Amino acid sequence: MPRRVRPRTLTISALAAVGLLSAVNGALTGVGSAAPAPAVPPDTKAATSVSVTCPFADPPGPRALTVETAATLPAQAKTGAAATIRDFSVKLTLSRDLALSLLPDGATTGSLQGTAVTNLAVRQGDRADRIPVPVVVAATPLPETGDVTLTGIGTVPPIAINTVGPVTLEVTAPTLALTAVSPPGTTEAAQPAPGIACTLDPGQPSALGKIQVLPKTAPGTKQNQQAPPGGVATQDEPIPPIEITTPLALVSVLTTSTVTKLGAKVAADPAFLINGQFLLSLDAESGEIVDRRVTGSTVFKPATVTFLGFGFVPVSATIEFLPLDYRDSKLIEISGGLHDDPVTGEPVLDTQLSVMARLSGAKVNGVPLDLGPDCVTAGPVKLELSGPYDPFSIGHIRTDPAKGFDLPAFRGCGAGGQDLNPLLTGMSSGPGNQAFVDTYNLLVCTEPDHTQCPEGSDPPAPGGTPAQRTQKAVTKPN
Repeated sequence: MPRRVRPRTLTISALAAVGLLSAVNGALTGVGSAAPAPAVPPDTKAATSVSVTCPFADPPGPRALTVETAATLPAQAKTGAAATIRDFSVKLTLSRDLALSLLPDGATTGSLQGTAVTNLAVRQGDRADRIPVPVVVAATPLPETGDVTLTGIGTVPPIAINTVGPVTLEVTAPTLALTAVSPPGTTEAAQPAPGIACTLDPGQPSALGKIQVLPKTAPGTKQNQQAPPGGVATQDEPIPPIEITTPLALVSVLTTSTVTKLGAKVAADPAFLINGQFLLSLDAESGEIVDRRVTGSTVFKPATVTFLGFGFVPVSATIEFLPLDYRDSKLIEISGGLHDDPVTGEPVLDTQLSVMARLSGAKVNGVPLDLGPDCVTAGPVKLELSGPYDPFSIGHIRTDPAKGFDLPAFRGCGAGGQDLNPLLTGMSSGPGNQAFVDTYNLLVCTEPDHTQCPEGSDPPAPGGTPAQRTQKAVTKPN
């Protein structure tokens, strides 16, 4: 009886182990593909909050206020062309006693209105300039109790920047001119409010966001003139390309994988990109794109998967996916390149990944099966994936349908004198396996209650149909 149970136990463990290997391999590859960006990234919503001190007259006297500034910034601009900043707004909250002091003497109800002028600081390197932005505060009634929140809307003049490189936008303290709204039926016009110049409290960040300024494209220009046969180039030293690095947004990755020998299909839990960056190389003279790449890294906790072996025996095992130097590190480095499809013109991602897989904690019908302390693949699992990718919505990449990927043999598997390597290798290792990766950009949600997060903050459920997944994919940000 023991001799009949042991082979079945080992076979089911092999199924579990390879299923897990396939699942997490796909997840790691998906993270590598999760963060390319197009030649022209979309506008981004930026916001910052600063504390200021405003010298109101006695009473109530100088007061500390919090000023929240928001705007929609272009990710890029070209030299010689104006950068347009949209949706500029300023919000500040007045304590009730301060708001009442701006009403006529003795009034306990009413509305406030006015203007504010804030200087938007434009900084590039050691140079800086300030652009005044007038803001209109619409009539706002005081609530029955509590503080008063005033919101002003402004228009930022177009900004022309003539130097290539990142430009930082910083907010400054506003000058406020607030007054009470005349009651209905009053013929006397409200008196203009005196301006109150607030000051920015020291020692706090004030950056609103950044705009990357690129060189103006000059069609037909070349970085270098080619030398004729036997001659020399007219330019001794080529101008190095301009390298622009952009941090990547939060991306979730859902994967499924198949193992040919086992006939197994496994859906993995979502994975995420860590420290992702989009690297854009531009010709220094023409501004044309010469290279696009994405980089990042990931670390996976051990994953456990449970399924029925042979249709009725519950099996579970734990898998860790590690870098090639897994004895010294657990950080997996990822890189991929972008090119445009010659037919559709859509961006296509190409990425490669090599990892080691370690198995442990196998159980068959709840009974532990000791795989040893270092049951790993004998060599790297090498995956090459490619496919269409929309960096601000969804992506679908996969291994080559004709080739797939090879699952290496296993080594170091077994304990107590048992050698499980031949069984694991014979049952699962070989060519023709496939990995499929769907990527989804997620909205960042800061709500303590996750049920209040907007749609798109969570990835679709694993195993959903492509149509279901596409419906829940996040649209491009405004």
